[in-house]
Amino acid sequence: MLKYFFTIGAAFLLAGCTLFQKSAQEPSVEIITLDTIEVEDVAPRQNYMASATRGVDLIHTRLDVKFDWEKQYLYGKANLIFKPHFYDVERFEIDAKGFDINEVTLVGSDQNIELPYDYDDMHITVKLPQKYTRIDTFELFIEYTAKPNELEIEGSSAITDAKGLYFINPLGEDPDKPMQIWTQGEPESNSAWFPTIDKPNEKISQELAITVEEKYKTLSNGVLQFSELNGDGTRTDHWVQKLEHPPYLVMMAVGEFSVTEDKWRDSLDLYYYVEEEYGAYANQIFGDTPEMLEFFSNVLDFDYPWDKYAQVVVRDYVSGAMENTGAVIFGEYAQVTDRELIDQSPEDVIAHELAHHWFGNIVTCESWANLPLNESFATYCEYLWREHKHGRAIADMHLNKKLRNYLSEFNRGKVENLIRFNHNDPGDMFDRHSYDKGSRVLHMLRKYVGDDAFFTSLNKYLTDNAYTAVEIHHLRLAFEEVTGEDLNWFFNQWFLDKSHPKLKVEYDYDDSLNIQYVHVEQTQDFEKSPLFKLPVDIDFYFLKGSKVRESIVIDSVKQTFAFEFRQEPRLVNFDAEKMLLAEINEVKHVDRYLYQYRNAPLFEDRLKALESVAKHARKNSDAAQTIIDAINDPVYGIREKAIALTKRLPDSRKEDAAKALAAAVKDEKSTVRASALSRLPNFQKENEYDKLIINALEDSSYYVNVAALEALYETNPEAGIQHAQAFENTTNEQLALTVATLYLAEEKEGKNEFFLSLNSVVTGFERVSYFDILSKYATQNSDYEFRSQVVSFLNTESRKDVIWFIKLYAAQGLSLIRSTYEEELEAVTSQYEEDEQMTEVHTLLVEELNTKLDEVNEIIEELKEEVDDSRVRMVLE
Repeated sequence: MLKYFFTIGAAFLLAGCTLFQKSAQEPSVEIITLDTIEVEDVAPRQNYMASATRGVDLIHTRLDVKFDWEKQYLYGKANLIFKPHFYDVERFEIDAKGFDINEVTLVGSDQNIELPYDYDDMHITVKLPQKYTRIDTFELFIEYTAKPNELEIEGSSAITDAKGLYFINPLGEDPDKPMQIWTQGEPESNSAWFPTIDKPNEKISQELAITVEEKYKTLSNGVLQFSELNGDGTRTDHWVQKLEHPPYLVMMAVGEFSVTEDKWRDSLDLYYYVEEEYGAYANQIFGDTPEMLEFFSNVLDFDYPWDKYAQVVVRDYVSGAMENTGAVIFGEYAQVTDRELIDQSPEDVIAHELAHHWFGNIVTCESWANLPLNESFATYCEYLWREHKHGRAIADMHLNKKLRNYLSEFNRGKVENLIRFNHNDPGDMFDRHSYDKGSRVLHMLRKYVGDDAFFTSLNKYLTDNAYTAVEIHHLRLAFEEVTGEDLNWFFNQWFLDKSHPKLKVEYDYDDSLNIQYVHVEQTQDFEKSPLFKLPVDIDFYFLKGSKVRESIVIDSVKQTFAFEFRQEPRLVNFDAEKMLLAEINEVKHVDRYLYQYRNAPLFEDRLKALESVAKHARKNSDAAQTIIDAINDPVYGIREKAIALTKRLPDSRKEDAAKALAAAVKDEKSTVRASALSRLPNFQKENEYDKLIINALEDSSYYVNVAALEALYETNPEAGIQHAQAFENTTNEQLALTVATLYLAEEKEGKNEFFLSLNSVVTGFERVSYFDILSKYATQNSDYEFRSQVVSFLNTESRKDVIWFIKLYAAQGLSLIRSTYEEELEAVTSQYEEDEQMTEVHTLLVEELNTKLDEVNEIIEELKEEVDDSRVRMVLE
């Protein structure tokens, strides 16, 4: 407990010290005894995660690496060139996690000088032979062994592991998974495979020599300058990047990839790395890349400056994707066939990672507290790309999803500043605030200053700060220089404070005065949220389609705005540009929402109107008809919402809804077709649409196949199971898991081989679902030998070097099977009283159950000893 001591009366000294003046008549001093006040500090002091202090700057890194697949070691030689930042340097730290250090020397013109150093498994503290000044440079040579699997470092929710270097299927034991090596540096994990100053405010150029078996291809930042055969079945590839970037963006990948080449502006080489069987689809997956490069270069008025652009898909990736400079890594979800691309394209992620090459790679946040300068921009660039490629409605759909993502996190209790220095760990910053809220804030800023000023400001921000590290005020100053306006009010409330406004908006029209009133109240909790200043536009719609736009500024708790019109508006559309990051409760009659759906131009206008009229659909025929009409809306996101809202329709409109849904089964958008099929069983009579559903099983979209199979099972279980069998050999994991789920629901026996075969079909994060389904099927199954096969399989999966929560579900499956054996044993033994003897059959059954239970318990106890992750061990208790 901290104590602070204050003395009453100190202020009197500042008031002229009259109490201490000597009397002219009596030279005496008045002594005053002051009390001590003890103040208890009840609030814990928050962390302050400042930008890293730069004692020395790492200028250039040259690495020479080779691998031991069996041990999962990297043998490295690093040459690091340093320069004191300002003050003289004689001793400094280098980040190096979990290494065996073999040599640390100062590189000299004639010979290297061995240096004394201390090493604590996280940092090398180097002692130089002399002081170096800011005009000096010096070079260190470090020979080391990196052992990433022996590190005990946990990741975050966004980046699920932090050991930097990953060996995938290193012994080749899994025939369904390629052998690969890849790295993940962000936030500060690259120091687990090479010595560096692992902070985002460092900038380095680099060289990387990678020695591998000749069958493997390699990828790193920069360009492949040359390769040399070593005469022993290995090859060394030499990669060089001259432009500087932060150390967390250094990468390498090794594997048997198919590489497709492409071009931008006939000068920049593009490369798409995928597994061999997906090589034919690489151009379809990444084919928008040249257009994206052109778009971002033009809209930012800043050409892509790096010397190549490659994209690689790897197995068992610990995140979604990573913007390593000129060499982006994607998880295996991006590796899809032409049929799978019908339903899901990695287009948004591709745009996001490319955008980082301006926001993050050229201009980098100087501390993780400023991460939104990287991630908010990359997320908003997803919007910009959609707007360019597909139009504003499709972009607005995406932005609406970002708002819902942020609000979901907010409502779960995470309420943070966008720029926040009080995080406990860099991984805490990778959340819906930094990505989704930040993108909405940038959209507001764009709408407030206008497109011309917005993009001019971004160009100034990038140009003025290229190849440096920045904080939020650099962005503000760029916008202020361009617009001429002090924007502290905007940046303070949106970037440097928390929460968002909640608005109650009401309308009334005074016929006698011809005044339209708009009443706005901010209703957020002001103990946890600021009072916001909100510039916003309002559109007023009148007869014959005329429209008037007015601008207001909300900056008080309660405000009323008055507008003089000769006639009452048909519609008052608050926040006409739908720019506000806010929860808005509008008090508006259903007729106004019906008009809004049919006349307001923006996706969010019409989505809000549709959701609002749906609340009245059971009693208002126009509202019901609007839902049915919206199933044929021009925007597929509205069509999907309308299909979902058919649940609000009265029974009298079910036939009309069924016809509209049946028509939507032939929609051009696969997600709409799938949504319609999912709702159709709720409206059809006597299986009248079964033929339509069965025909949808032949659709080119896997989403539609899945929806059709589930719909058929819902209306006709026997037919559903019969048709499911035709998909047992599918290579699409979603469809395969759907078949398995139906078999599980039907308690279908005799499908042991099918369930085990899914191991070669289901990859990545979907293995969580597979382990869950497989273990549940095993508990339904009376074949104890099959159960033993499943136990053995889950035991192996629990020990694999994969993302922790995938291992957790494998371990949870073991725990479920153990519980099933215990329940079955209890059920058999409880049938007999103490004095009643079991039959021979039941005695043998009890013996077998005990044997199986002992086997599972032995495996679980071994796992508890061997598995490092506490979260996995917890489910085994």
